Amino acid sequence: MIEAKSYKGINNVDFGSKQSIVTSVFGSPERKAINREGEVEFHFPGFVVRFDANSEDFRECTLLPGCVAKINEFLIDWSDGFLGWLASKDSDLKEVHGFVVSLRLGLAVAGFHDSDDSQKSVHAFRYGDWDMFLGQMKPFDPSI
Repeated sequence: MIEAKSYKGINNVDFGSKQSIVTSVFGSPERKAINREGEVEFHFPGFVVRFDANSEDFRECTLLPGCVAKINEFLIDWSDGFLGWLASKDSDLKEVHGFVVSLRLGLAVAGFHDSDDSQKSVHAFRYGDWDMFLGQMKPFDPSI
């Protein structure tokens, strides 16, 4: 089970940790890749861990459908109701580039707000990671 804590990390691996710490907790990834931003990605069953392209520090974890995970003690059930939970915890959700972002909880989600199961994902990120998009963010209305 993955246990994410807002702006902190996952399974006691803090954002900012080195790759060696991630592998000491989760083992060797099934696959390593470099994404279009130049970040190293470790692919594990049900989740992906990303490292900052410059510092190589752990910066984000993407949870994928089927991953058994909790966020701040809330069990993700991968239903569309997850977005309702998110809205109940952050009344100031934003939408940008196809993601619904909670700056309060340090989460970005896809696939829940547009019922696109193929895109469902939950991204737990370090503080400041989405700040570059602040000027592009629009208020998200969960009732739409």
